[in-house]
Amino acid sequence: MNTYIEWIIILIVTFISTVLSTLSGGGASIINFPVFLSLGIPFPIANSMQKISATFWVLPAANNLLKGRKINWFFLIAFSVIGLIGVYIGVIVSINVKQRYLEIGVGMIIVFLVIYTYLNKNLGLKEEGKKYSIFRRTIAYPFALLLGFYESVFGAGNAIFLAMITFFSRGFDFIDGLGHYFAIVFPWILFASFLFIREGYYDIKLTIPAIIGSTAGGYIGSKYARYRGNKFIKLMFVIIGGVLGIKLILGI
Repeated sequence: MNTYIEWIIILIVTFISTVLSTLSGGGASIINFPVFLSLGIPFPIANSMQKISATFWVLPAANNLLKGRKINWFFLIAFSVIGLIGVYIGVIVSINVKQRYLEIGVGMIIVFLVIYTYLNKNLGLKEEGKKYSIFRRTIAYPFALLLGFYESVFGAGNAIFLAMITFFSRGFDFIDGLGHYFAIVFPWILFASFLFIREGYYDIKLTIPAIIGSTAGGYIGSKYARYRGNKFIKLMFVIIGGVLGIKLILGI
């Protein structure tokens, strides 16, 4: 395939996928990976393209969502640091192990979370002002290892998991949950990108259009999500999350 056509396809696809990801937390990789692989790009390089490009858009997206809101810095930093251990393990697995079983398991969990969110009408629509117990706040941190691992292996739907964790351990709403997620994963994807590059799994020529498309999509999507508010994000969360979960289960 002509290199310029590949560039255009990658730029458009990453733009669309990142807009949808910032609107719902569904994950850009669920759209990007099948397209990258169909272009003949090996899985480890496709994964490195996803991670490297994400380092350019997650912080602007977090800033757009959290601007003017209270940021829980201790939770953000602690969760992010703990998750780096899972990231390291996940990169090794990503290079050496097939993804299918992981996709099925994650898909089933996402469908369950989407159904639960839909049935709980007020979940995530407003911040809870009450103070949670130390146990309830602390129980969130072990999940950092799992989410860090999954982020570096595949990552689709990881924001859904973190949003649910923050609802129950911090009383966040959707905007806070997604905003903290995008800030938390920055060190994860930066570290994963370094590991992929160190192992030689990268392609600069193909990564450049992915960076351009996803950065534009992440900025526009997060601005629009903040403008529309929690009800709109929850709707996108249920629709795109449901499609994502079914797609992962069926492998389509």
